[in-house]
Amino acid sequence: MKFLYDIMTFLQKEMIEPMAFGWFHWLCIFCMLSAIFFLYKIKNQHSEKQLKTILGIYGGVVLTLEALKQISWAVSFNHEIGIFVWDYEWYAFPFQLCTTPMFVSIFCVFLKKGKIRDFLLSYMAFTTILGSIATILMPDSCLVNDVLVNIHTMWLHLGSFVVSVYLLMSGEVKISKESWLQSIPVFLCFTTLANVLNIIVYNLDVLNGETFNMFYISPYFISDLPVFDKIQQNTPYIVFILSYIFVIIFGSFIILQTSKLLSTIHNKLTTLNHQKHILHRNT
Repeated sequence: MKFLYDIMTFLQKEMIEPMAFGWFHWLCIFCMLSAIFFLYKIKNQHSEKQLKTILGIYGGVVLTLEALKQISWAVSFNHEIGIFVWDYEWYAFPFQLCTTPMFVSIFCVFLKKGKIRDFLLSYMAFTTILGSIATILMPDSCLVNDVLVNIHTMWLHLGSFVVSVYLLMSGEVKISKESWLQSIPVFLCFTTLANVLNIIVYNLDVLNGETFNMFYISPYFISDLPVFDKIQQNTPYIVFILSYIFVIIFGSFIILQTSKLLSTIHNKLTTLNHQKHILHRNT
């Protein structure tokens, strides 16, 4: 119990708010690249057990951090009456594009190889990686002075990037048009579910002035996403939502094409090194 108490005490501490590409950000990027390098080295040993271990570690840690974050934000101690008070922060409800890898990875741990798992992992490889890239390049809005939130944010996004890259370089998700197409219905399902939640929660009248904007596409609140906020404010809602869907799907297509290019370059370099090795051995 003391060990858990010490962990919670550490996570609830405050820190100087990290700067984009400051020491904390670079440390996280270094850890991310180290993890990718390690997984690259073992990708030829890819197996069902290896896949589920990686998904389980990522999903289990991010779920734990998410639970701790939700509890720490919702529970406070009222010193006047001497009891803990629950006041849920609705804006922090964990169903954004960037948090769906948490659900996908945990769910896939319990799924056997098949169409459902293939579709879900393709979504994680081609679509959710967009949110990870955005956070890696523009972390300003994600970094705060809360230790727990910063660790959670970096593990959620950079960890998801590592898993996405692993899925592609291990061959679990094929770098093909067919695999990319599998990601689209999953994205559309999650987007629909997010907006159903937006509509239901708003109309339950439980927000008490707070926002609830899953996937940042609520018809009741202006999106926090750059550019999309302007589109939502200046066009009919249907134009806004269709623009959002198109941009995310197009972004995932760019990921597919970039992956193909990197795979081609890797294969050519591997072949060249192999030929050099044979030539050196024969001389």
